[in-house]
Amino acid sequence: MTKFKAGDLVRIRDGTHASEIPDHRVGMIIERGEASGNYTESYTVVFLGTDVHLKFHEMFLEHFTSS
Repeated sequence: MTKFKAGDLVRIRDGTHASEIPDHRVGMIIERGEASGNYTESYTVVFLGTDVHLKFHEMFLEHFTSS
């Protein structure tokens, strides 16, 4: 069973670094990749308000909820 699905809003966990990640760190999953070997599933995320698409393993993602 997967933790995330296309359309889910996610936040990239603090401590995850890529120069393209916007300060708000929030995006929407647009595609799920398969797990391979010892690695968890990966997901392609498009960041809100941008056209930046990046791929992350699930360990770097958390469900986004407003507070």
